[in-house]
Amino acid sequence: MIKKIGIVLLVLLASVSSLSAASDWHFICDAVDQHPEVLWGFLPTYLYGGVGYRGFQILDENTTDIQVLFGAGYIQRKLWQDPETGDDTLEMRENPITYDVFVIDWGVRFKQGFFHSPWDIGSDLLTVTVGYEGKYEQNMNSMVVGKNRENWSGAFPVQSLDSYLVGNDASHVYPDLLGDHKFLSTNFNLGFLIDLMTDDVETNDGLLFSLDFDWSPYALNAALGGEADFYSIVFNAVGAKTLYQYKPRDISWFSLQLLDRVNINWTSGDMVPVYAQKLGSLGRLVRGYANYSYNTELTIVNNLDLRMVSPPLGIKGLYVRLNLFFDIGYGAGRLYNSDVSKNLWIASTGAQISLCVFDFIDLGFQVAYLINGHNYAKGDTPVSTGFFFFLDF
Repeated sequence: MIKKIGIVLLVLLASVSSLSAASDWHFICDAVDQHPEVLWGFLPTYLYGGVGYRGFQILDENTTDIQVLFGAGYIQRKLWQDPETGDDTLEMRENPITYDVFVIDWGVRFKQGFFHSPWDIGSDLLTVTVGYEGKYEQNMNSMVVGKNRENWSGAFPVQSLDSYLVGNDASHVYPDLLGDHKFLSTNFNLGFLIDLMTDDVETNDGLLFSLDFDWSPYALNAALGGEADFYSIVFNAVGAKTLYQYKPRDISWFSLQLLDRVNINWTSGDMVPVYAQKLGSLGRLVRGYANYSYNTELTIVNNLDLRMVSPPLGIKGLYVRLNLFFDIGYGAGRLYNSDVSKNLWIASTGAQISLCVFDFIDLGFQVAYLINGHNYAKGDTPVSTGFFFFLDF
């Protein structure tokens, strides 16, 4: 059943990507996730996307975009903080909290453009986004409960969710897993984007700056057993330069691009739910590490890419990309929902090869060498591999 879901989602991604960019309606692919027990994580088992409408303008010559989004799927999560103390101990690395989640998401966004980008004709210089997101999660035992799985220094049996969470009621390290492990959330967001970049996959030049605020108040996040109360502030700055392009006629046969991103993330609050822990974790933002690891309140990350882009594969919008990357990240502050403080840095280098589909999704494979720190899911080895569905920026 899960394999069928993944195949359906993959076919859906391929079919909707052919929507015309010139239409008033456009497709949005916001997030894709996978379950590692389903074909080793190769097929997506979760998709969050929707449609946007740009058929009218509040301001002349600026874009007004109303978006409606929906998502659903079945995923696995591995958590590395002790449910009682909040520390990421060696014992937790050897036997992390492993469980499955049935997820339903929905959201509405209003995006309004202002001024004109001097770099890209037809683009807005500033875009302001106001949004609402809802989420329902049913957390349950893993589909492989009772079976041994390799995590750090050996194979350990996957336990039931209740067995893992002994002590969590007192400390609220995982507040959305309280009660009967059901969670209903409401989140509001406000975003600002300054666009000084041209990007058509074949070339990439300019600058992007974004500042995003997210807020999930307790009063709207305690309807079921699970709870949440947190806020997040994220700043991104991206610079890009096309170093070389071989385009003798109408087809770009090869291009070489240099990209760099600085990401500063502050996520804090009395009850940071698991899904938000993933978004802010240093282990997610630095490539080659495990999601939900190095969960400090403050993360500062630099991602550097050297990208090589192939000619279009039969149709414009379908390319092969090879990335050589170097990432470094610094984390400080409390580990989420605990009194444990950390001050640390991690770094990695490696390569990614991917199939770029209409510049909104990249299906690929990654090999990373970890310069400092560990991928908790891979054990005490400096080499980390895995499939991915999006480039990091």
